[in-house]
Amino acid sequence: MKKLLLLISSIIVSSGSYAQMGTAPDFTVTDIDGQTHHLYGILDQGYVVVLDASATWCGTCWSVHNANYLNDLNTQMGPTGTNQIRVIFYEADASTNTADLNGTGSNTQGDWVTDANYPIVDESAPLSLSGSVYWPDGFPTISVIRPADREITADVWNQNLAGMVSAVNNAIATNPASISSDFLSEHGISIFPNPATDHLAINLGTANDLVDMIVIRNAMGQSIRVIPTSRNQRLDLTVSDIAFGAYILEFQSQGSVMGVQKFMKN
Repeated sequence: MKKLLLLISSIIVSSGSYAQMGTAPDFTVTDIDGQTHHLYGILDQGYVVVLDASATWCGTCWSVHNANYLNDLNTQMGPTGTNQIRVIFYEADASTNTADLNGTGSNTQGDWVTDANYPIVDESAPLSLSGSVYWPDGFPTISVIRPADREITADVWNQNLAGMVSAVNNAIATNPASISSDFLSEHGISIFPNPATDHLAINLGTANDLVDMIVIRNAMGQSIRVIPTSRNQRLDLTVSDIAFGAYILEFQSQGSVMGVQKFMKN
């Protein structure tokens, strides 16, 4: 188990992956500052997600934390850097508490919150994430999730900063053509105008019998509006009441995301 191993941070281990490779299941979580993070909403905006599943009592996790690799990675490639990734720290032991996270509890290695420059999620049971996928071999598991096909491409728990950057760059370089874009083009889905000011027209083309819901998400992946399509081919949305910025239209069928389209509100 990883939690029994010592991190040798000066060595990049180039082989051996421990995350459950394959498609990352969707989740929506709320961090300790009250901000919501929707995995597929973030991926659909083109960001690579780096998800650290750790536990406050885990010594190896604490070594990774103290090495500041995630902080440095987020500084270099996150919102204030090249803006290519989103980092999420997920405390994955439901039996721990806020005191443990802040370093004052009885089941912790120290203060995980102070100086962390990425969102931290701490949940009680039931957890939103599945351990069989996101930490199948124990803690820590740091998954790199590729945007277009939502694939977990690497587990970088045993990498230093250079190794983490390399894994993220590999996910970007191998990112396939978006499955979401394929769905839109295959069914002739279009929006107009883009950028929009007051109104946004959506033509569902041949997907009007497939798409039953459209969700508008902001840059944080938060749902700001849900629009039932009623199987109509064309919808005219009023967007004058939403703030300026970038948004995602998420086309859903029976709860599954079939495609996404970015649009700008001027």
